[in-house]
Amino acid sequence: MINSDLIAYFKPIASQFSGDDNVQLIDLTGRVTDIQANKHRLTLHLSLTAGLYRGVLSTLPGSFDMATAMIDMVQVPDGKRVPVGPWDLDHLHNVMAVPMVRTYVNGRLKGGLWFSMPGPQQIAEGRLTADFGFEAQDGVNELVLELIERDRTRMDWGKLAYFELREDDRHPVPLEPSATSHPSIFLHADDLEQLRERWQNIAEFEELRNQLSMEELVFLTDNSQGTLELACLFYALTGHAAIGARAKDRILKLAHAPTWSGRPDPLLMGGDNDRGISLRLYLTALGWDYLQPLLNDSERHAILAKAEEYIGKMYDFTLLQRGYMGCPAIDPHSLGAWNGTAIACMAFFAELAIARRALPLFHGLFCESLTLFPDSGKAAWATYFPFHLVLYLAAAHTFAGKREELDTSPFLDHLGEALLASFEVPNSQELQRGLRTREHRFLTAFLSRFHPTQGIDSIYRAFVEREKRATGNVVPGIFDVLYAPQSTGPIASFPDRPLFAKDAGDLIASVRGEHTIAVSVSGGPKAGRKAVFHLMPQNREFAPSMGALEITVDGTPVICNINMGLYGLNSALTNTMCLEDGGALTNGQYLNGAVPPECGGVIRRCLISDRFIYAHIVITDALDPRLHVQHADRVFVLDRKTGAIVVSDAFKGERPIRFATHLHCSGSVTEFGGQQYRLTGGQANLIAGIKGGCKGFDDAERGEIFVQILESPDSARVVVDEPRWVPGYIYGLNNTGQEDISEGRFPRYRRWRLEVAEPEVQGRFLLALSPRSGEIEYVDGVVHLPQGGHLRFGNPNIAALGLECDCECLLWDEEARKIMALGLLRLRHGRSELSFNLPVDATYDADDGTGTLYAQGTLDPENTLGFHLSHWTHIGEEGWKTLNTHRASFKQAAANNTSTEVGI
Repeated sequence: MINSDLIAYFKPIASQFSGDDNVQLIDLTGRVTDIQANKHRLTLHLSLTAGLYRGVLSTLPGSFDMATAMIDMVQVPDGKRVPVGPWDLDHLHNVMAVPMVRTYVNGRLKGGLWFSMPGPQQIAEGRLTADFGFEAQDGVNELVLELIERDRTRMDWGKLAYFELREDDRHPVPLEPSATSHPSIFLHADDLEQLRERWQNIAEFEELRNQLSMEELVFLTDNSQGTLELACLFYALTGHAAIGARAKDRILKLAHAPTWSGRPDPLLMGGDNDRGISLRLYLTALGWDYLQPLLNDSERHAILAKAEEYIGKMYDFTLLQRGYMGCPAIDPHSLGAWNGTAIACMAFFAELAIARRALPLFHGLFCESLTLFPDSGKAAWATYFPFHLVLYLAAAHTFAGKREELDTSPFLDHLGEALLASFEVPNSQELQRGLRTREHRFLTAFLSRFHPTQGIDSIYRAFVEREKRATGNVVPGIFDVLYAPQSTGPIASFPDRPLFAKDAGDLIASVRGEHTIAVSVSGGPKAGRKAVFHLMPQNREFAPSMGALEITVDGTPVICNINMGLYGLNSALTNTMCLEDGGALTNGQYLNGAVPPECGGVIRRCLISDRFIYAHIVITDALDPRLHVQHADRVFVLDRKTGAIVVSDAFKGERPIRFATHLHCSGSVTEFGGQQYRLTGGQANLIAGIKGGCKGFDDAERGEIFVQILESPDSARVVVDEPRWVPGYIYGLNNTGQEDISEGRFPRYRRWRLEVAEPEVQGRFLLALSPRSGEIEYVDGVVHLPQGGHLRFGNPNIAALGLECDCECLLWDEEARKIMALGLLRLRHGRSELSFNLPVDATYDADDGTGTLYAQGTLDPENTLGFHLSHWTHIGEEGWKTLNTHRASFKQAAANNTSTEVGI
């Protein structure tokens, strides 16, 4: 039965007797009759059983002027002020950009509820929604929703389309302590002696002691290197009185601070503010758990009072803000706000009733959020997304004993391997964190202790070795001290096998030779297939994927997307097709908001062989429907032997539109002639941003990729310029609204744009990218790659190596005499023929007549003349190389193995 969770459905009722200031709401279910309403305040009296409940409301089309939620910001490089948005939080003025509602439950202010981030359709229609929760007591409850004064000129309850009350689907899960002694977070008393022995006479530990004795103790940072938490732990391990006293002083300053937010909490929390409060709760929890011998009764009282205050505020805020950070999620805004609060609930479990009341809510959220992380182990931001999750998991395992609900996870099973495979392709967001192995070490140390997958200790050592090579030493973080494996032992090699994170649509591969060429391509739901249909609008962190690629050379980003560290979504700043001014349906927005989860790129076909990677990415549903594009797709091919890349971009529309392909670099663009161009990288420190100072990089120009136009319309031309974008505050702009462009420190990117001179109804570009110039040719429809590699797109009959194929694309290695056929309908070898009614993918060795078929099911062949075909089996261990779910081997019969060489 649908709507079985529905409690009430309120509709505004206008009539001939309605006044200008009156609002009449009627519950169409008839269950709620005590309703008091005017334009600015709704009061409901509800008879409910104790528990959690959900409110969902929507305003009428045309009810909200989105321009009131826009913010003018400095654009670079021209310095103009341009509108960006709509926003949720106006961080320039510390007010909400969308309307906010004071919410009272049974006379208590629970916080400021704000409307959810609108998506493209809501923006076009000028309407807003909100999704909130509250906790009811048994019996009659009063719910009051009151628009704040500053929003009453742009929103009122007369603009309401509907308001429904339902049972809340969030499920608190109990979590009880396994012991009552201190410490109980991250370690126990019986762990101390072993840890002391482990770090005795270790140089890094002695350096850490000196640092904690002399330098300012700082909070946990985005680099996972907070020293205040380390000082608390150091005292618990060593009893070092001076370091313990320094840590206690910092904790007591938190306890005596009048506010942790610097804002009128609990009415206004959001963004870094909610994570900032959670971080302070986390540090207060560690101080309570680790520094007990140093605290007197007065100090304990102050710490308890502050913890009680902010655990309560964060609990109320999380219940209230379902649409922002109150539902299962994978993003750091939600996880980072929950983890410190939940860890504080553990630390103060015995002393505070609010801790015992709140912990089941947060534990339930983490349990369900863990199930949303991609099975492949590759989060969209490889380290930062799981960081906040893992911090909580370690605390829960030590507080309550090993928890099965937090340990059974395909994501954790594959996290270590995914971190290793993706390490050589850092995105700019990861660069902003500086020395990235700090986060890699944090995550793999956790895995080594709590989720020891095969080879994880050697993976941890690989990251340590890489950081030592880059910086000369490694400064241990809290999980290094607690959970790192022994320093001696095998060191994992960075893998040659590509990572196909099919659940998120990410392809990552490295080619090692004179230089290491690392490539990533995004072609699916970036949040992952398990999460994308479940996330709230505020948790949709990423613009729809459009097959954008990034390339690093020896770890230096050369072809880079300009999609981190900026405000406003703009697909024109990524390395993909550009239709009109960009093309993506969320372009111009600050966040995606309520973008439909099905609106994004889809990897239609993918296969990885010993020599090649092939991916066909369809981006039609990621585009603005007003473009009237019938189809738009990208074919990506990587030669794993030489590092050469071939890209085919194509579209067809209902009307002429501007069509281009963009590549961005952080160095320079040089034309070589013969339709070849050299693109370089650089500005690594500038890209990383000024937040927190130097990130240990330099801005030298290094790394190069050569781009060659293989095929394009006659009217096509290349334009090289500097793209316009709106920098985030990490570049010294758009933080207060008062900055001038002269105050900014931002990278100066270059854009290589291949475009048609006039709008077209359809078009296609064929490009090659290579670590060396002049080594790729395009002759008679065949792309000739170095060292005997070849490629040809869709043709009814493609001939190569004595074979004939009907397929969408054929790739072959002339030296190894092997082919890879995509979308294959017929393969002919001599007198042998294998054919299907539906397309399959295949690899085949032309010399020994053996091959493998890949398909989405168990397909019956139309013809197997001269071939022996095995039974179809599940894809099994070959699942890493394809989207297909089944495979079958086939072999040419000996008597039919005669042919004459056909084609190349």
